[in-house]
Amino acid sequence: MIRLFFSFLCILLGFVSVANAAAPQLKSQSWILVDRLTHTTLANKNADVRTNPGNTVLLMVLYTAEKAINEKIISRTSSITVNNDALSIPPLNAARFYLEPNQSVTVSDLEKAIAVMGANDAAVALAEGIYQTIDRFVEKMNENAQKLGMKNTHYTSLIGTNDKNQYSTARDTLILANALLNDCPELSDIWTIKSLNNGVLNHNNSNSFLWRTESIRGLHRSHFQMKSWDSVIYYSRDYVEADTRFSRELLAVTLGAESDRQNTDDTMKLVNWGADNYKTLLLYPALETIDRLPVELTDDGKVRVGVKENVYVTLPRDAILQKGMKGFSATVSRLDPLVAPIKEGERIGEITVYFNKKIVAKSELVALHDVQKSNFWRRQYQRLKALVGLQ
Repeated sequence: MIRLFFSFLCILLGFVSVANAAAPQLKSQSWILVDRLTHTTLANKNADVRTNPGNTVLLMVLYTAEKAINEKIISRTSSITVNNDALSIPPLNAARFYLEPNQSVTVSDLEKAIAVMGANDAAVALAEGIYQTIDRFVEKMNENAQKLGMKNTHYTSLIGTNDKNQYSTARDTLILANALLNDCPELSDIWTIKSLNNGVLNHNNSNSFLWRTESIRGLHRSHFQMKSWDSVIYYSRDYVEADTRFSRELLAVTLGAESDRQNTDDTMKLVNWGADNYKTLLLYPALETIDRLPVELTDDGKVRVGVKENVYVTLPRDAILQKGMKGFSATVSRLDPLVAPIKEGERIGEITVYFNKKIVAKSELVALHDVQKSNFWRRQYQRLKALVGLQ
């Protein structure tokens, strides 16, 4: 059996027994919880049911703006002149940064106003500053949704609206949140800004979960017309248990709570349940030797193989406790024949990891070093040895 880098003895000694935990009972209309490192869905309800996205639409505004920056349509330091649309289009009760007509504001500051306080006026100003018209910006939002695989999402506005043709789902919202974390690293520091000053007043971040624990690092919390409360939460924490390092990165989306309190209770219950009842384990560190495989036509004889990126697996905490190291196994399938020359990084095969006889992870195996081809006479000698049974 291929050895696992993870110390399962430490798991057995370090874990405290917990009963199998059923998914939490939440009152929000739809929700989903996913482990970011392994893309494992831990629990969900009505995750693919279309619903009004409310002000979570602002997350797509930010994503679309970041795409425009990456495509050099505009820069982060570019100044945008605020026109009357930014003041007149958002509803009177919408969150605002209180921009002034003809005020000059940078793209970066508008993004902060949207991310920190869900400012509708900043969203309108940003959209018109990048693509001149709101309609063109909304077209780009829908294009981005399609590219991300958000199959149950359609936008007609860049702010919350009662238009029935604007809809999304908890799963699609999670896809968008994950894309923001992966594709827009420049926003990583913005999500945790706790207050923002517009030159007159300080505005607290609308994501009140930031004050509850340092493990929550964004992304969004809002209500739509005081009728529906939504949260998109990124939870990230590294910790050590029984001398073993664990990582947790959870994404939780809760949509359609009837009150601020209900949304708070549901979201914290969901995140805590995932953190308490599941473990994400690092099985194979990137670029470390997993096995040595025979190679033909080389003096080296073998090639060291490993994975390009860390291989993680997410499992119920009590399942690991019950099975321990006996529950894990791994197999390697190789591309035969392996013949020199082989270049570092070249695909060699695949490793499959099982827990309790079920596949829990797969990853491509690559060569960790170059393997040179031996000279002609050396190859003939090796072939002769093989023929007479000396190899």
